[in-house]
Amino acid sequence: MKLALGTLLLLSFLCAETESRRTWSKQGPLYESTKQLIAGESFRAEQLWNDTHQAIYAYAEQLQQAKDTLDTQQQQVSARLEHFFDHQNTVEWGACFKQHEREVARFSRQLIDTYSVCRQSLDSVMEHFEQEVVLEAGFLNVAAQKIADLSKSCQLWQLKQSNFNHAGVLLCTVAGIGGINQRLATSLELCWDILLELSLEGQNTAGSSPSCSAYYLLKMQFDEIFAGIKSCVRE
Repeated sequence: MKLALGTLLLLSFLCAETESRRTWSKQGPLYESTKQLIAGESFRAEQLWNDTHQAIYAYAEQLQQAKDTLDTQQQQVSARLEHFFDHQNTVEWGACFKQHEREVARFSRQLIDTYSVCRQSLDSVMEHFEQEVVLEAGFLNVAAQKIADLSKSCQLWQLKQSNFNHAGVLLCTVAGIGGINQRLATSLELCWDILLELSLEGQNTAGSSPSCSAYYLLKMQFDEIFAGIKSCVRE
């Protein structure tokens, strides 16, 4: 891209200094080459956005799935606890309730506490994702159009005629593309760095962090206790 932009600048100044500029500009190669440059850079920016957008969507879906799974597990716990305490005075559940009452109450408190900590961790990751990644992705999403808009803002049509300042048009185009590409590269790097950081953080939160792993371990133990209670009731 640097070679193409530099070539356009050189050609523009040569045209401004020589009489051959009239004949050359009438044929339109400078206009066409500049137009193709803008189109090519716009297409490249669009491809970068498409690749990044897919990664952002995949991560957001993964994070939302982790939150949904956690909520589903806790809803199951709540339903079982409600069923257990609602039947404490029945003939079938009476003896089994007294046998497991303290144990179930302890698990209930611990599950609620660890669920809250794990959920807050996931919410924190999601908030970070929305604040950081979405902000950077916002520019990536519009970069291609910003480059395409240079055709109008830099008045590219002037390159078709010999009595206009071609050098000014090319300088505007070169500076515009350079500025957008620089911002694009910065946003792209930040976006992928944040996605990598959040991906590792999200994996830890969803499965192996102390808060969430503690919850899922307690949930497994509670499932075993509840299965024992149901066996007790059936006896």
